[in-house]
Amino acid sequence: MSKEKTKLSASRIKSLEDCSWKYWCNYHLKIPQTQNDGACRGLVCHTIFELLLDKKHKKHFSLIMKKGFTEASVAVTRLTKSLLKKSHCYNEENFQMCLDMIYVGLNSDFFGKGGVADKPEIFFSVENENPEYKIIGYIDKKIKYKDKIKIVDYKSSKRKFPKKELESNLQAMAYTLAAKKKWPKSSEKVEVEFCFLKFPRQPLQQIEISDEQLKGFEHYLAYTYKLVNSFEEKNATTNYAKDKFETKFFCRSDKSGWKCPYLEPYDYYSLVDKEGNILKGAFTEEELSPKDGEEIVKKRYEGCPGHSQTDTPATDDPFDWA
Repeated sequence: MSKEKTKLSASRIKSLEDCSWKYWCNYHLKIPQTQNDGACRGLVCHTIFELLLDKKHKKHFSLIMKKGFTEASVAVTRLTKSLLKKSHCYNEENFQMCLDMIYVGLNSDFFGKGGVADKPEIFFSVENENPEYKIIGYIDKKIKYKDKIKIVDYKSSKRKFPKKELESNLQAMAYTLAAKKKWPKSSEKVEVEFCFLKFPRQPLQQIEISDEQLKGFEHYLAYTYKLVNSFEEKNATTNYAKDKFETKFFCRSDKSGWKCPYLEPYDYYSLVDKEGNILKGAFTEEELSPKDGEEIVKKRYEGCPGHSQTDTPATDDPFDWA
């Protein structure tokens, strides 16, 4: 039986574009990553937005808008703290940042005045034969107006898109393609709106993707689909983030102290089936639950081969300094 082909997603494509080694570690070796506070905050905000789109919770939205701050709703404030703690990334800074970002999202025409907001987190799957590709994903929020469909995507990143990047944005093209395939009768005009939650004064960026752009995008998807489904270890070292001006800062930032989770060596565990396929990675054995025919294997990640590891200590022993 032939192996099922891997479907594309915007995040998978972006990872491959940014750094082939990170893509290999994440999607093939399934090496675990340390908790990212930024991703955690984004997930918490998304969860709150999903819940507040439900009409039965609109009283909390109304209270927050009336008072002008998220803390006006005790329930939303309490849930925000609970979600952060559940994700093991609670501290006062993250808590306050989430409250501030939630307000920015709610204050940015949350229900789409003059339109009808659909349920949140809409799954899409687009399959095409000529050119061949399969892509899946989720739409944060869809708002239907008389003359258009608006796709809203929430961002918790530190920067907005430069003009050139916005005009050829991968997510915007994927969402537009999905909207036109999923709702062909009402999607003649599709607008993608990015809401940047860390920019309270001007959080919104909008873009419309032309039909000509979409045709080109479909051919790019076909190329990437073929690449992803033939990707091997030898391909992993062909496109390092460090070798490109626009992505080299993804490796590390001396200013903030941030670094790529796959930059340095560390030990981890893999859950492997009887055919040797890697099912999941974790930092502890307790995080993995093997079924019949599966086993847990302790492994050592040697760090990114694109960077010298000579200055990276191979142990965390505090007495190993002599």
